[in-house]
Amino acid sequence: MSMLSEDIRLPVTEHTLANGMRFLVVERRESPTFSAYLRFRVGSVNEAAGESGLAHLLEHMMFKGTTKFGSTDPTREQPVLARIDALHSALQAEKRSARLTGAPPDSDRVAALQREIADLEAQAKRFVVRNELWEIYRRNGGTHLNASTSRDGTQYFVSLPKNRLELWALLESDRMRDPVFREFYTERDVVQEERRQRVETNPRGRLMEAAVGVAFTAVPYGHPVLGWPGDVEHLSRPQAEAYFRAFYAPNNALAVLVGDLDPAEVLRVAEKYFGDLPAQPRPPTSPLEEPPHVGERRVRVEFPAEPQMIMLYQAPALGHLDTYPLAVLATLLGDGRSSRLYKRLVERERLATSVSAGPWFLQYAGLLVIQATPRAPHTIEEVEAAIEDEIAILQAELVGPRELLKVRNQAEVETVEHLASNSGLASRLGNAW
Repeated sequence: MSMLSEDIRLPVTEHTLANGMRFLVVERRESPTFSAYLRFRVGSVNEAAGESGLAHLLEHMMFKGTTKFGSTDPTREQPVLARIDALHSALQAEKRSARLTGAPPDSDRVAALQREIADLEAQAKRFVVRNELWEIYRRNGGTHLNASTSRDGTQYFVSLPKNRLELWALLESDRMRDPVFREFYTERDVVQEERRQRVETNPRGRLMEAAVGVAFTAVPYGHPVLGWPGDVEHLSRPQAEAYFRAFYAPNNALAVLVGDLDPAEVLRVAEKYFGDLPAQPRPPTSPLEEPPHVGERRVRVEFPAEPQMIMLYQAPALGHLDTYPLAVLATLLGDGRSSRLYKRLVERERLATSVSAGPWFLQYAGLLVIQATPRAPHTIEEVEAAIEDEIAILQAELVGPRELLKVRNQAEVETVEHLASNSGLASRLGNAW
């Protein structure tokens, strides 16, 4: 028998602080631990032109500490960081002026600025207590400490022993109250290297970035979460601080805590540590809606690698009723070895070495994504024709009850797997919000 949604009852305690920060608490007594999931409703879709990659870089900076953690002397550290900002601004101005005039940059001036920046960064490094936040969590039994940035949100998560609830609240409220973005420009270099590894030297990454870049017109999902190289290179610490103040407000945050917790105690701790964080007015945003596409768009990426292909179909935004049948359709087409595309392209006709399909349901728009790798000597065109033929069959013929039952069973298994762990349930609740 398949589980019905009405059968699922989660004991969720909801509470909103006076400053607008929302808490969801789920009491589960399986083990003396809890998982915390802190989500801010801001992602790459909220970046201004020329600031792509800022949401992701800010996620990195949130692990650099505060005035309480991460520095041996934050008072003496601050003027050094401010001077580094000013020198980087002067260096960018020199390079910008050269681009506008067409003349080469003043090499002596650039070299002098770079030397002074290097000297000051060496001074600033002496104040840094490296990875102090990570170490505090680790020494107190913390596991799975990490974060992620998506197009619609930024998430921070950790699992801890039940008696470390107040430690979590102390550290996370301090990050929201008083972060210090130390080592900003060296971390910017780290993010640029991450982009080189995941996109610029990765054929699938290059193809996906190019495809998504032309898949959206009105909604700014087309620029990559990691940012365009030219934008990331010019991001500054003052820009990150302004972005933080605008979006990392308590009234733009949700905390989900799942585990061996007393909800009343969680709410008491929440009031104590997060209650005095000031709410901020949300930056004005325009309603975003992707218009219907009136024609096919194609993009070709030249890269020294085996041929690969991605097909993107326009889909509605998260919450639209059509997202449910589209999710079923994607599972039927390309989720796993029993899917229609895998059986036909990989097993029967041996046109491809791999094929998959899945939906992207985002806040303002969506995509149905089909990916495939042709098997030599077969071509991308042959694989595309076979995929389109399978889609035509779905359009023309009703899906039988046995195949639909298989999809329902897959969905149920995946849901149970996510709900089985505290961290999985916390992330599910946080993402749904």
